Amino acid sequence: MMKRILTIISICLLIAMPAGAQYYLGVVQGESKKIPVAVLDIYDESGTPALRTLALEVLQADLRRSQIFEVMDPKKLDIAATGTNEPAEDLIKRSGTFGLTGVVWARIQRKDKDLVLSGRLYDAASGMRIANKEYMGNSDTFRRMVHTFADEIVSRYTGEKGVARTRIAYVSDKTRSKELYVMDYDGQNAMKITADRSICLSPAWSPDGKVLAYVSYRDKNPDIFGLDMETGKRWKISGNEGLNISPAWSPNGKRLALAMSKDGGAELYTMSRDGGDLERITYGVADNVSPAWSPNGREIVFNSGRAGTPQLYIMSIDGTDARRITFEGSYNASPHWSPRGDRIVFVSQVKGLFKIATVNPDGSDFRLLTSGRGSDENPSWSPSGRQILFSSSREGRFNLYIMNADGTEIERITPNDANYTSPAWSP
Repeated sequence: MMKRILTIISICLLIAMPAGAQYYLGVVQGESKKIPVAVLDIYDESGTPALRTLALEVLQADLRRSQIFEVMDPKKLDIAATGTNEPAEDLIKRSGTFGLTGVVWARIQRKDKDLVLSGRLYDAASGMRIANKEYMGNSDTFRRMVHTFADEIVSRYTGEKGVARTRIAYVSDKTRSKELYVMDYDGQNAMKITADRSICLSPAWSPDGKVLAYVSYRDKNPDIFGLDMETGKRWKISGNEGLNISPAWSPNGKRLALAMSKDGGAELYTMSRDGGDLERITYGVADNVSPAWSPNGREIVFNSGRAGTPQLYIMSIDGTDARRITFEGSYNASPHWSPRGDRIVFVSQVKGLFKIATVNPDGSDFRLLTSGRGSDENPSWSPSGRQILFSSSREGRFNLYIMNADGTEIERITPNDANYTSPAWSP
């Protein structure tokens, strides 16, 4: 039995896991048209010039990573603003003649012991200010202040919540044990949140971002725990003998889907967030693992070997109407449904290596997104659905990478000093 558990776990280790409206439509439907903007200046009155450099770097990176904006260099356009005052209206309008839609300016000041970031967003055509925000904090929270301003700019143009303040949960062996960590979406401010001195796997954020469900061997069995990210409280959600793996939250946060082997092979179940009201939803001669809910909460995509090789299937949440959706490739697993519900990302084996792929929920339009050396695993969508987070051994060790939903602009966000796996992007 233990050999069987270890075999299934090893598989899961590999596969675990205003005018704004018109621009919003262009970005979502075309996926290529971006809004041209420029950060004219961030003026520093704090007496710490390094803060200006940091703010410019973080803000421009946030806008670029949003996949909504084309961030232009104001110096090349000869529209850089200098001085303590906000940019003049004629300068803002002149930026519009270069094709810019919006321009950004900010000021950093000190108020007693606090730092204050004052951010402004202007319409380049009219010269009018369309956002005026102030954020207060300290040197420890300064990056988050800039992230918040970036998200405000995204919201002004799209009506969507930005991703700059989101976090990533992941597993790393930096302490020789596989512990759970959390960091900002850009790889900064990493923090270890477990000390199990064992193996942790498959972190999954609740829809409100307040709880992480994850697998741990701390009690010598693969059990599922819950961790309250605000209070630090931890509790065991599922600790049946045998496998308790691959937790996935329902969109309303009231239930978890998971795989358990308490009745023999690995089967899928759903339960309440406290581990009660257990309902079995698969029955088969092959293992069924790695569930992921559709955004509307009506269906679950999962991995099953019922056809002889690991493939993806979709079923209703009560286990009925199961249908296979992957037919290209002999090994497809680790599915994750996009927030928009239009695509499913997963891993597909190509010449012995795992690569990231996507497919429509009806099984059409299979696309292989990554290639090259190393294995690419554990895909997770950004909350906006515009990026995919994954782990990869392309540089030797496993690191975490972010890429666009079409597989372009791959960016490593971990320091390549240990192995980083099982990433999950917060809401």
